[in-house]
Amino acid sequence: MPVHPLPEQEAERVAKLRSYEILDSLPEETYERITRLTARILDMPAAMISLVDGDRQWFKAQVGGDRSDVPRELSFCSHTICQNGVFVVEDASRDPKFLDNPFVTQHPHIRFYAGAPLRASGGLNIGTLCVLDIRPRTMSARDRQSLADLAAVVMDALDTRLIIDRAETAERRLIDAVESLPDGFVLFDNQDRLVICNSRFREIYAESADHIQPGVRFEEIIRKGVASGQYPDALGNEEAWIAERVEMHQNPGEPTEQHLPGDKWFRVQERRTSDGGLVSFRFDITNLKRQERKLARLAWTDGLTGALSRRRILELAESEIERAHRHGIAVSLLILDADHFKQINDRNGHTAGDEVLKGMVERWKRVLRSHDLIGRIGGEEFCILLPEVGSDGAVRVAEKLRQETACLPFAFEGQLLRATVSIGVATLAPGQDVAALMRSADRALYEAKDAGRDCLVVAA
Repeated sequence: MPVHPLPEQEAERVAKLRSYEILDSLPEETYERITRLTARILDMPAAMISLVDGDRQWFKAQVGGDRSDVPRELSFCSHTICQNGVFVVEDASRDPKFLDNPFVTQHPHIRFYAGAPLRASGGLNIGTLCVLDIRPRTMSARDRQSLADLAAVVMDALDTRLIIDRAETAERRLIDAVESLPDGFVLFDNQDRLVICNSRFREIYAESADHIQPGVRFEEIIRKGVASGQYPDALGNEEAWIAERVEMHQNPGEPTEQHLPGDKWFRVQERRTSDGGLVSFRFDITNLKRQERKLARLAWTDGLTGALSRRRILELAESEIERAHRHGIAVSLLILDADHFKQINDRNGHTAGDEVLKGMVERWKRVLRSHDLIGRIGGEEFCILLPEVGSDGAVRVAEKLRQETACLPFAFEGQLLRATVSIGVATLAPGQDVAALMRSADRALYEAKDAGRDCLVVAA
């Protein structure tokens, strides 16, 4: 059964609750933000701010739960308000105080609960800030402190309306709560000047951390970051990239993904505050992106050679060509076809032919850059996309690929099989799409075959 305060403490607490008419005067969004922040910091599905009087518990705000009054004798929070610190139930189904509680045995099947008392001026507890889960959990000392800090922020938000000199205390506690975030956090005012950010935010933007200071405008921070190499995607197209990033920042909407040095990836989520400022989080999604790439390789890779499938390379080529037109950069495309490949299959068997194809792709990958794209578009026909490479560069790459193929025979079951390739080279022209660029390279390929094979031809 719940433990109740002494009668005189209960009367004092109820009187204190009534005196806190400011609870109803503050915007509900104040409480909603804190519950959202609490759920995010502690990675919990539900967070609530509740008040408890003589016979009931009711909620000022909650996320991930059903807002309704609860009889005090069934309330977990009635235990929290009797505590000096954070009250934790790791598995309610195994706790004698709660195992028969209908909120445990029935919907919503609470298993984990942690609550911090909302302590008013003078030390009296009037309610709780709590988090819940439907599975058993443990809570670290750091998370307990974070919950306690956030509960203190709730009361500070009330007290600052009554006692102005507590503002500095509230700010320190907010900073502590923000610093406990595992993700990057930053707040800009309505003039787009930095107000506060946590250490994690500066760690994420290590190359430009010296410029991330209170009072500095967002655009200035971005410009300094571009100059220091903080944003790989801006390289060679700095002004357009800055303009696009500032526009997205000033008009926040759906979360975006940001690529940073070291192949790090972060999800950027920005929202306007009620006073016209902007709050933003950075969530590390590097492992997720790497897993996505791994799954994509499995889904879009040719099982024999490891090259991309025809469908996948055409999709990526379309995206790369759109980027090239948008930013005015070059892109070239090669189509390679193994010469007289049917003869290799007829003389040595299809297994030998497969080994030759795999060997060719392996050799080509040694020549190509990590971000060049190679795909198998036919039986013995391949396509290679060279981003940010013009005609002269494409010719040099094509010649290296031709030589790499022809210079050494391919070993197969004690045999040495010689193979050559013909190559068509095309560089993107204004207004061309993927299909047009492919046709240009294909025509050049057939000219190379007509010219005797084992050579390359550049499209007109």
